Amino acid sequence: MVVVDKENCKGCGRCVAACPKKCLALGETLNAMGIKSVEYKGEGCISCGMCFYNCPEPYALKVEK
Repeated sequence: MVVVDKENCKGCGRCVAACPKKCLALGETLNAMGIKSVEYKGEGCISCGMCFYNCPEPYALKVEK
């Protein structure tokens, strides 16, 4: 499962593009910086870590098994 820290997410979408199971999407709510952050759709994650390795922001997301 992917845990996104919405306040650290810059909304670049690199993790969304990298996810092989397409379980991430840009959300509709704005964070404190006024950016639409990434959201986990709630299912389908295989904990491959592709989202984590493609994210340029160090603490924006983590993958939990």
